[in-house]
Amino acid sequence: PGLRGAALDFELTQDGGKARLAIADGALEFPGVFEEPVLTMASLGADVSWQRQGEQLSATVERLKFANADAQGEGRFSWRRAAAGEPGTLELDAAISRADGARVWRYLPLGVDREARAYVRDAVLAGSASDAKFRIRGDLRHFPFADGKQGEFLVTARVRDVDLAYVPHPSAGEAGRWPALTGLAGELVFQGNGMQVRGATARFADAPRLQAKVETRIPDFAHTEVRVEARVSGPLAESLAVVNGSPLAASLNQALARSTGTGNAQVDLALVLPVGELARSQVRGTVTLAGNDVQITPDSPLLARARGAVQFTEQGFQLADVQARALGGDVRLEGGTRAGAAGEPAWVQLRAQGTVTADGLRQARELGHAARLARDFSGSTGYQLTLGFPRKHAELLVTSNLQGMALNLPAPLNKTAEAVLPLRYETALTRESQAGGASAPLHETLSVEIGRIAAVTYLRDVSQPEPRVLRGGIAVGLAPGETLALPTEGVHAKVQLASFNIDAWEQTLERVAGDATSAPAQATTTADGAGALAYLPTVMALRARELGVEGRTLHNVVVNGTREDRTWRANIDAQELSGVVEYRQPQNTGAGRLHARLARLTIGAAAASEVEALLEQQPGSIPALDIVVEDFELKGRKLGRLEIDAVNRGAGAVAREGGIREWRLNRLSLATPDLRFSASGNWAALDASAAAPANERRRTAMKFRLEIADAGQVLARFGMKDIVRRGRGTMEGTVAWAGSPLALDYPSLAGNFNINVESGQFLKAEPGLAKLLGVLSLQSLPRRLTLDFRDVFSEGFQFDFVRGDVTIEQGMAATNNLQMKGVNAAVLMEGKADIARETQELKVVVVPEINAGTASLVATVINPAIGLGTFLAQYFLREPLQRAATQEFQIDGTWADPRVRRVPRTPAAPREATVNAQPAPVAR
Repeated sequence: PGLRGAALDFELTQDGGKARLAIADGALEFPGVFEEPVLTMASLGADVSWQRQGEQLSATVERLKFANADAQGEGRFSWRRAAAGEPGTLELDAAISRADGARVWRYLPLGVDREARAYVRDAVLAGSASDAKFRIRGDLRHFPFADGKQGEFLVTARVRDVDLAYVPHPSAGEAGRWPALTGLAGELVFQGNGMQVRGATARFADAPRLQAKVETRIPDFAHTEVRVEARVSGPLAESLAVVNGSPLAASLNQALARSTGTGNAQVDLALVLPVGELARSQVRGTVTLAGNDVQITPDSPLLARARGAVQFTEQGFQLADVQARALGGDVRLEGGTRAGAAGEPAWVQLRAQGTVTADGLRQARELGHAARLARDFSGSTGYQLTLGFPRKHAELLVTSNLQGMALNLPAPLNKTAEAVLPLRYETALTRESQAGGASAPLHETLSVEIGRIAAVTYLRDVSQPEPRVLRGGIAVGLAPGETLALPTEGVHAKVQLASFNIDAWEQTLERVAGDATSAPAQATTTADGAGALAYLPTVMALRARELGVEGRTLHNVVVNGTREDRTWRANIDAQELSGVVEYRQPQNTGAGRLHARLARLTIGAAAASEVEALLEQQPGSIPALDIVVEDFELKGRKLGRLEIDAVNRGAGAVAREGGIREWRLNRLSLATPDLRFSASGNWAALDASAAAPANERRRTAMKFRLEIADAGQVLARFGMKDIVRRGRGTMEGTVAWAGSPLALDYPSLAGNFNINVESGQFLKAEPGLAKLLGVLSLQSLPRRLTLDFRDVFSEGFQFDFVRGDVTIEQGMAATNNLQMKGVNAAVLMEGKADIARETQELKVVVVPEINAGTASLVATVINPAIGLGTFLAQYFLREPLQRAATQEFQIDGTWADPRVRRVPRTPAAPREATVNAQPAPVAR
């Protein structure tokens, strides 16, 4: 031993001596005793004595007191040896009032195994000790007296605020770290060849709300093996975080990597950790659930009020009598870690059996599409579930017969609660992914089988958080034994059904994919821009006896189509139509675009009503139209070639461009050998507000032109045969009404138009057949007149022209300048007709003979600004003799049964003649 900074008072002889030792800011040197032989001392005092008899040597230290930065204490010891070269026998007693836990390793003698001393140095990171006792008894040749028979080595201390990294150095390649204990308080004991921490309480680093009662020991420093027993209580979420941050996560195959939990739980944990070979660590523990809510993965159902135990070792875990509430019903769970095949790691599999309710499914938002689909379910049913985690990825199998649950879905997936409909839903890694190791692409197969009705299979890349569809197949209504092989690329669909309603399924899928008020394409979009759209077919073959689409029902339908991104193209052949259709779904907002080139299109009366109702209900989703039909038939009437060009300026377009919400008709044309009709206009919100709701009241407005080659044929096309013969000319003007373009609303009808038809004849027909046209034919006049007009009107009035202007206001049509010229008469007409009630109030003036005066009468176009009365007054002023031959009639009543009376004419008063003699414009 050596001294530094010592003050000595001593007496000595060749046989021994005694000394009084005092050190201030010095040091003691103990070569061969401690790893660092120099111990600095702030202060030290002792009485020392020694004796020597030959090779025998003995020493005694009394009243020892010392203090330095690491510790402070007092004690005594005696040492003796029998012969040179022996370590001797030591008796030491010391009491330490203060010690730095991080420096404990510094005072462990070299007799303690080097690996053990290094462990103590690296494991005890901080802390303090008090009331420490240090005792050594025995021959130092046997230190540290492992069996306790040849001596005693005992150190005890009360420790507090200790940070203990009980596994300070993970093994090479080991994932995760064993969490350090912080704030540890308890009793530290070194005894014999081992050490332990007894009766300690602590917390886990990074999990401050977890309370742990800990027993830690190293039984034998010669083989440094740390044994930890702990009872941990506190939030289950923090316990899961501790497990997932430790090497336990790897042994559990990351099965709990995304697990969450609520409430408090108790974990009993026992660890055997060989410091030099942590790969051989042994773990045993139990997690006791007492009404906790647990979710194994974010997309798996919540296990509410779970009770039972999870028992685990370094080999894995097992569930013991775990029960919970999930998806609205009770569920029992079993399973755990399963041994892998030869050369493969173990993996986790859980099995569940329980009951699911429709309401429980709706509330399970983690199930995404399935939860939204459950809005159309009612009742409850039993199920079996298997959840596995090979290659750190979840595999799921769900089976059920669905008995007890009603499905209010469109056909063919609708069923009553009593009906049985086997369901199988499975996701499984492909064989290549399972056997290919970590470098293999992570691909899974998702398959759904619903009885014999439908089978769906997708191959997906699940290496990213959002699965990506690689290819898939959809088979609906196939014959028994018929299958649809998975294509090499894309998603192929084959559908064969008696009845299939696309509109109903579109509405259902809107609710499943997202906001039920969104457009279909908007609903099939997720953050990566593909989303649910990738699950839709890229190639489709469909056959159906009845197909509902856009408010119509098509019969005997055959569709062969493709999809590229958001654009659908199809060849369609059905009883009602045939041709090529292309539909482009909108990217963000809007209502898409429909492009069609059809050889034929037939819309019956019932179908027209369905389309009309559809327009009234959802104008916001009507797509832009670019349609050409070579042979168009509406309600049994052949209307020739149809062209439609229209766009929908919904809320999105209004927000971008400004303006009002409208469905704009750029062009509407019909062409037959006997007519050409063209129009443009819009269907817009009455309040012209961009923020108006989707179901607001709307108004249709059109500007039109009708070119007539044969008026008789035109009327015959619309069911009014043999009313007019020949006749050519035009009708042109504007018209508007409240409602959709296909729902003419007479009470709100307004507009004006001009008619000019030449070279025709009103045929003899009952007025009730052609209604207002029958009135205009004037066939009813001969039966009610004393004058003989039979030659002019009885067989139908033959005209050189019919012309005039008509205004319409709130369904009331009015004219004050209608003119008809025949061979033997001219007819002038003014008045009004109620289109909704089919009544009229007309004034008819007939000039029966055609002469120079009459010719000038009919050759002049009456200006609607002055009307018939002023025009006649001016005419009779110039042709007074014609007045006597002119007849005037009043026609009222209904169109089917008009009432005609003659109006006696009286000579014009002089004042009237004078007034009317003033010049006035009569032509326009």
